[in-house]
Amino acid sequence: MPKQKQFLKSQRKTGKRKDAVRIDSIASIIAPQTADDYLAGMSCIDRLRLQLSRDTEITVAGVDFEEAGEKWRAGDAQKSTRFFVRALDTYDAGLHQFARSFDLAYNKLIFVSNTGQLLTSLGELITREADPEMIGVATADPLRLFQEALEFFQRCLSLQEYQLTQAEAEVDAPADASINTGERTAGANEEKPAGPNQSIGELLDDDHWATIVEPVTPDTLLDTLLAQVETLTSVCGLFGTQGIATQGVITRGIDDPGWVEQYYNNLLHEKIQTAAKETGREREPALTRAKLRCALAAAGFSTAQLDLPTYEREISAAYDDYTDIQADAQALCDRADAELAFVAGIRTSLERADVERAPDGSAKLNVICWKHLTKALDSLTAASKLPDAKKVPRIHLRRGDCEMHRRSLGGSPMAYDLASKSEPTLLRNAEIYYRGAARLAKAEAAADEEGEASIKEAVVVGLSGDMSKLQEKIAGDQARVEEVVEDMAEEGMISIDDRHKLGM
Repeated sequence: MPKQKQFLKSQRKTGKRKDAVRIDSIASIIAPQTADDYLAGMSCIDRLRLQLSRDTEITVAGVDFEEAGEKWRAGDAQKSTRFFVRALDTYDAGLHQFARSFDLAYNKLIFVSNTGQLLTSLGELITREADPEMIGVATADPLRLFQEALEFFQRCLSLQEYQLTQAEAEVDAPADASINTGERTAGANEEKPAGPNQSIGELLDDDHWATIVEPVTPDTLLDTLLAQVETLTSVCGLFGTQGIATQGVITRGIDDPGWVEQYYNNLLHEKIQTAAKETGREREPALTRAKLRCALAAAGFSTAQLDLPTYEREISAAYDDYTDIQADAQALCDRADAELAFVAGIRTSLERADVERAPDGSAKLNVICWKHLTKALDSLTAASKLPDAKKVPRIHLRRGDCEMHRRSLGGSPMAYDLASKSEPTLLRNAEIYYRGAARLAKAEAAADEEGEASIKEAVVVGLSGDMSKLQEKIAGDQARVEEVVEDMAEEGMISIDDRHKLGM
């Protein structure tokens, strides 16, 4: 899951809040409702604790479904999707029962705006025939989910802006005014004491007890603003895909990314600039904006609204405003992602066209693809050498993937002569990168990366003529090997002929 943003309070790590503070803070003002409560052996506090525990149980159940969906995503996308849908349904049901639950609302927001697992799994299921077990599910439109996330972010932002304005006004207010205000507030409270017949629901609805929040700061606003930009970036991945149907109706707007840029320019750009200056966090917004620019360019190209030269110029210029990129491992990795997405977009467009009618154009595309794959590899290499680099095994895995992508240019439909002649070198480089990734992952106890890297190394060695490592991997965990090989094929790193050579 992505790093959770801090919207209304700080020190949130898992979304599973403890309610003891809330219970203790209101214990002194709650009285038992009736004598029956005592006779039943349950005090008012006990009943409140039970209600809050149900809130927490629902939140934990939703998180458990999310984790199960992530666990199965790689091996069984359909099962993964079912868990993701159950998570969302759990949050929806919980919010229906506990409409003021911050934890449930927060977790649903983070879940909906997830940039990876949710979009991929739901998208795969929606574009296939409906699963009998999914009939009647109302959450089958990823575009709607992301739009809902944006609306939720806007509500959070409006509340935060109001709270920040109020806090600044209190700071500027004279001391005697604060005292008078406090006296008037106390008087108002004294006029409406908690009566013995006041229900728990009425007490729970009281705005003055609900949540203990940290003061809102410009940093808080910037976090929420950037979260919206990240959601917009995820939305861009929907454009240019096959028509997405909800109850037989094709989703509108799925091939028009223009509203994404309009949303950013109208609602976010100026506010982000202001918050960035106030917080001194100017690099983070610049990186987030660069990622959105690349995603918009990819969406424009996939929907035929941008031609290839314009798309290339956009991704080349996206990081121009990001100073000292060679010293930022994350920025280098993000730029590599943009380069790889650019090449993937070209190959997808070629698969949809009759390239045999334009051999000269295909030859030019080969050169362009080779150049951008090399740039991606250079960025990843530079990132792997920086002391602040995170998930270094994953970076080396992607270096190996880049070499496999360059090798794949020698096959259909590209048939690039340089790639064909360089195949032995490219396979050897990929083997080295995968082996290094596996070694580093093992040292870091990163089992998933270690397994993926070691299998990819075995695949590369197999393509070079030695099947022993791959056969050993198959004997150990055939399902995992088949999964990795399938992913490599789907991403264009190996061809059908390669799979036949591997016996897979």
